[in-house]
Amino acid sequence: MAAPPDELEGLRKQANRLRFKDAALETAFYDERVATAQLRSRVLLVAGMLAAGGIGYSEAMAGTPRLLEFNQMNLQLRFFGVVPAWFVLLLSTYLPGHRQRAAWVNTVGTIVACWALGLIYWHVALLFPKTDISNAATGGLLTLLLVSAVALPMSFRALLVTSVAAIGGTLAFYAATLPPERSGEVRLMSITFVSIGSVVLFLSWYREAADRLMFAQREHMRRLNAELARLNAEKNEFIAIASHDLQSPLASVHGLADQLCAGRLAAPAEAHAAIRDLARRMLQLVEDYLGAHAIESGTLPIELTRLDLRAAATQAAARHTPVAAGKDQRITVATGPAVWVLGDPARLAQVADNFTSNALKFSPRGATIHLAVAVAEDGSAARLEVTDEGPGIAVEDQPKLFRKFMRTGAQPTGGETSHGLGLAVAHRLAESMGGAVGCESQAGAGATFWIMLPASR
Repeated sequence: MAAPPDELEGLRKQANRLRFKDAALETAFYDERVATAQLRSRVLLVAGMLAAGGIGYSEAMAGTPRLLEFNQMNLQLRFFGVVPAWFVLLLSTYLPGHRQRAAWVNTVGTIVACWALGLIYWHVALLFPKTDISNAATGGLLTLLLVSAVALPMSFRALLVTSVAAIGGTLAFYAATLPPERSGEVRLMSITFVSIGSVVLFLSWYREAADRLMFAQREHMRRLNAELARLNAEKNEFIAIASHDLQSPLASVHGLADQLCAGRLAAPAEAHAAIRDLARRMLQLVEDYLGAHAIESGTLPIELTRLDLRAAATQAAARHTPVAAGKDQRITVATGPAVWVLGDPARLAQVADNFTSNALKFSPRGATIHLAVAVAEDGSAARLEVTDEGPGIAVEDQPKLFRKFMRTGAQPTGGETSHGLGLAVAHRLAESMGGAVGCESQAGAGATFWIMLPASR
């Protein structure tokens, strides 16, 4: 399963800009880059230290009297400049918090190493006025920068700062301290540095952009696979719950039908009523499942209009009064003026029915269910509240209330079923109307479920 073309194109543009909009994705890319380059960095840093130290030692031991001062300086700069700088970089990879400080440690260490190397060529120019140092200086410094770019997990921006500070600083120092007759060499080095350095920087940008795009694609595929795994688990859970919830009423219908066919029931009318009730329960269950699917797929039509929230509460109470009477329960509705909100009448009724039926379902016999309407202080919204006298919702269960197939520890008081879809559907319906749902409860003190919709001006 691949990412949509527009999403991949967005990732490609972000990769080319060397910055992901998703902060988590940016951090993950940086951490992975530092982690995967750790072994390579250590190997090349050790090799670089041995090479720099070996060159310095061989030149210091040349023994030529005329070059004694230069050889000594060469040894010192390599051993006390280039080698220590790279040793600090190597040591940093073993210390805690390396990933957090890798960027600036690598940048500062490379700049110091380049400056130390640049001083060697500067000293050659002073000791040997007729010696052209341009080729040696550009070759040495660019080689060091290139090795750092390959060995160290340096971003394009870090390498850009490093190149400007290291090469720019070296050239500025040469221009300020070398004799005027060497100004031509400094200009030549400047041209060479700019031309070759630009190529190195372009390759660094291209490499990071490609790395970022590949990482983004891998991360996107990982997220898709995780989402597929979640959906598959949800599908399996749905099948298990649907099978469980339908099995019991179907078995009852089958048994009653067998009894009717065999003529073994003394009161057939009661069996017919029971079958009708069981069929109604199964139909409601199927409708809930289909409604949840319609909301998920975006095919459920929503028609927003101006409606009276208090009238919706009164109508919901009227629809459930017969059911409440079956458990000796009663439903009250707070009276008051009309409260106009923007919503879909059918979807609001569906949410109100869910809240009211749950309140009846989880409240004991003889309980009173209260429906009320509250208006926000600024008048921007209003909410319909359904308060029951049930056992309340435990604190640890409240975050799960509006998730699909989630059931709390509370049990219906009249043998009713609960399949864990109604509140999830209510949550999605409220969102589709620009509103929200919520619950306020304390264990042992009942619960208040509410839906809030924007006011109609």
